[in-house]
Amino acid sequence: MKIILAIFCGLIVLFAGGCALLLVSGSGYNGMFQSLPVAAIPGGIAALNVLVLLALFSARTPQVWAFHVLAVIDVLVILVLAAMWLSFGLKDSEINVLGSVLLGGLAIKAVLTVLTARRIT
Repeated sequence: MKIILAIFCGLIVLFAGGCALLLVSGSGYNGMFQSLPVAAIPGGIAALNVLVLLALFSARTPQVWAFHVLAVIDVLVILVLAAMWLSFGLKDSEINVLGSVLLGGLAIKAVLTVLTARRIT
């Protein structure tokens, strides 16, 4: 359970951290301060996942609030992705496969995050 959650958190750190870096560096010097609030969202998600990874491998004292906030964010992302998936329609098989994999992975991550937070406390 711990290893699977660590894999999911590592993937999210790579993706969200990369998105935040692209938002900051890709905007150029003039637009950098305009994209900082937008880049703070994936940067904050990456930071929460890093806190969870540090707590999983006992590199830092567990911050239980980080687990709960991350689980709530995962559920919110699941709801947004489900709404997007339903708006695209269920007729396209490629979108159905992508949607089911993303929603399933995030649901497993949210459940594992809550279970690990309960185990730590």
